[in-house]
Amino acid sequence: MRSFPDHLQLICAAAFCLYTSFALAEEISPKEDRSGKAAAEAVSKSELVLEASAKYTDIDYNVPLTDKPIPVITSDNESEIYSKLIQGSLIPRYMVLEASVYPLASLGTAVKSHSPSLYRQAEIGNTGINLLESATPDFQEPWAVSAFFGNVAKLNRPKEQREGNNYGYTGYLFSAGNKHIKDNVLIPDDWYEVEWKIKGQLDYPDEKLSWSFRVGARYNTNKAVNDVTYISLHRSNLDLRYSFLEWMENANYDMRMYFLQTGGQMVRLELIAGKKIPMPKWGYAPTLDVGFVWTSPNEYSGPLQNLHTNVTTLVFRPSIEF
Repeated sequence: MRSFPDHLQLICAAAFCLYTSFALAEEISPKEDRSGKAAAEAVSKSELVLEASAKYTDIDYNVPLTDKPIPVITSDNESEIYSKLIQGSLIPRYMVLEASVYPLASLGTAVKSHSPSLYRQAEIGNTGINLLESATPDFQEPWAVSAFFGNVAKLNRPKEQREGNNYGYTGYLFSAGNKHIKDNVLIPDDWYEVEWKIKGQLDYPDEKLSWSFRVGARYNTNKAVNDVTYISLHRSNLDLRYSFLEWMENANYDMRMYFLQTGGQMVRLELIAGKKIPMPKWGYAPTLDVGFVWTSPNEYSGPLQNLHTNVTTLVFRPSIEF
């Protein structure tokens, strides 16, 4: 297996070469009249997109690999949006360079490392439950850089006049980082992963919807962190037009399953569900996520392996969503 720097250099080099080749192609193309040039610029425009939340914050640079504009999917039907995003995704037409950080995950490691007494105060008696651990199980790394190759589409509701950073993505993602999180402790680990995913978001004053469906494989240079394949399903919805009793609306669901690449044994399972209470008059919704994270001792090996038994961490996460 190549070392992490080699893989990261390959990813960055491929992304740079692709971007440079298309930039040069634009520079050496025959001169057009002003109207033609303006139309070409509108068609091949690159875009910078920022998404910010307590769990996942990222900055994306969308680069078209053809002269076609980013298409617009106008629909309020989720299945139709997914179907249109998947169509033609086998041949990438866009490149997205992304840098992401995970504030809650990073907060848990920072508190445990720099203020262990405060971390211990988050424990509930002798139950073995730590509120900080229960609130920060979403990511096993503090940050990542990635290169995406696939399709990008702008999303909009029918008859919607407002515009926002509403995008959908379908394609292949190559990611890398140099830290792993275990029990809110940062562990040196040059890792990289390859996945196919479909993700997107709608963000309007009366509705917020996000989803991410992924399958992939992760490779670690730290031999104590075992290589895994995984399936991840996420959907979160806040709709002030629906009542609290709508079970698919104003709710969020997360399921992640991790399997050893050698032998196929499941070594990690995350099941989290949340319910939001819409309050249209105030424009926000109190939210409560509950669930658990189950891990097998075989998720790790050597000095990182828990030699006792399977471990289950309860997830209890109240919040307010605006």
